[in-house]
Amino acid sequence: MPTIDPGTILPNLIFGVLAIAVGIPIMINRQSLFRATIRNLEAVNRGSSRAMSKLSSPFWVGAAGVAFIAIGLIMIASAVVGMVQLAA
Repeated sequence: MPTIDPGTILPNLIFGVLAIAVGIPIMINRQSLFRATIRNLEAVNRGSSRAMSKLSSPFWVGAAGVAFIAIGLIMIASAVVGMVQLAA
C-alpha cells in the first residue's frame, strides 16, 4: 500500500467532514433544491427552464448529495489510514 503524505491528513479530515455536512442536507432537501433551480433558470430563460425540467428530476440532485457523502467518507478514510501509517 502506498504511503499517504502526512500533510494531507488534516485537509482530508476537514474537507471530508465538510463534504458529508453538505451532502446530507442536499439529500434531505432535494425536492426543494430542484424546484429552486428550475425557478431560477426560468427567470433567465423560460424555454431552457422547461427543457431542463423535462430532462432532469430531483433524483439527480439526490445523486449529487450521495456523491458528496461518498467523497467525504473516502477522504475521512484516507485521513485515518494516513494517521495509522504515521503512528506506525
